[in-house]
Amino acid sequence: MKDYVKALMDTLGNKKVKITREYVETHSFDAMRKKYLPEVVIFPEKTEDVVKATKIASKHKVPVTPRGAGTGMTGGALPLKGGILISFSKMNKILKINVEDTTAIVQPGVVTYDFIKEVEKYGLFYPPDPASYRTSTIGGNVAENAGGPRCFKYGVTKNYILGLEAVMIDGTVIKTGGKTIKNVVGYNLTDLLIGSEGTLAIITEIITKLIPKPQKRGVVRLGFRSLGDAVKGVNKVITNGLFPSALEFMDKSAIEEVYRFLGLTPKENISAYLILEFDGNKKEIDSQIDVIKGLFNESELEEFLYATDPEEMDKIWQIRRNIAGAVSKSDLLKYNEDIAVPRGKLTEVVDYIYELGESYKVKTILFGHIGDGNIHTNFFLTEEQVPFVEELLGKLFRKVIEVGGVLSGEHGIGIAKKDFIDYQLSPKILQIHREIKNIFDPENLLNPGKVF
Repeated sequence: MKDYVKALMDTLGNKKVKITREYVETHSFDAMRKKYLPEVVIFPEKTEDVVKATKIASKHKVPVTPRGAGTGMTGGALPLKGGILISFSKMNKILKINVEDTTAIVQPGVVTYDFIKEVEKYGLFYPPDPASYRTSTIGGNVAENAGGPRCFKYGVTKNYILGLEAVMIDGTVIKTGGKTIKNVVGYNLTDLLIGSEGTLAIITEIITKLIPKPQKRGVVRLGFRSLGDAVKGVNKVITNGLFPSALEFMDKSAIEEVYRFLGLTPKENISAYLILEFDGNKKEIDSQIDVIKGLFNESELEEFLYATDPEEMDKIWQIRRNIAGAVSKSDLLKYNEDIAVPRGKLTEVVDYIYELGESYKVKTILFGHIGDGNIHTNFFLTEEQVPFVEELLGKLFRKVIEVGGVLSGEHGIGIAKKDFIDYQLSPKILQIHREIKNIFDPENLLNPGKVF
């Protein structure tokens, strides 16, 4: 047994420190499906446990990787250098919901869906809803600045985080932000930690902003004969003053995969779906639905579905919500990129992606948050095609940057995109990033090998 492992066991106890194969194996991978074994897995129950663990790690110069639920797509939770993996599955308490202040304080291991449902009991609403929200945790969402379908209206995770408690690699506890909406005291270190992918400090407590829960919801699904028509439909929706809480799309390949996965038969002639969700009071929703009906005539659509009943809305949404499960069944190797581009460039970029897929003879599936310009681009490769993947992705990313887009809208960089980060960030900006990293983690022990 290594000295630092013995120190962890002596300090935290066998209940919180695990070195058996069962624990090491189950914490060696995430949704990216690559595998890196930690030497030890610890399960803190309070901030003090994290402080003790980081002090030991710092003393023994051992790398530390924080982990939420392991649903990340870019390898952010992979223990690339072995060492200590900190699982927050036991720091999963909602510490306080303050109705008067419309805030909450939570530990990082709280599952996003559970938190959403709990605050709804108080007539409040936490909007961020990443696709994995039924299993992903608030801490992981903060570390990646996760998005989701409701981003179009409500924004991403960072728009609902007021303050953080975090532990630095030397065991120092820092508190950023606070419990107020307005706060311009000093540099905004809260936003610096959000989306930092666990490379700067280990988040142990989160103060969230809440808003009043909308009275009612309505969901519309529009079936188009081509993805081009669907993109034009997005422009119609936005330019006519509509403001859906979610504005999603699926191309023909995505639709076919999901219907096959669910054992259903897709309708003929539908090559793209737009899924729109509206919320507010009944009058507001009915008014927006009436506008939608007037925007599209029968010759433009193959399908128009609308529901306000919760069960019927879930049926409409299940086609979109099941994409991840459907595409994961493929025998081919999947590369899932979450590029985001200005909406005015959607048609140009979508056409380019299809041309790229055809030129490399790879299967291509597109879906995502089209209201945000966030296109989930999935390339499926055979083993023989893998040597070309870097070239393929390089061309995709260069096009994205050319039109003013970004490499990642919500998945982060992790290890999946770090070789491409200089496509978007200049040498000077990368130097500043590294200097910030050095201030927080001078010996590069905290989630090493990520982002840079």
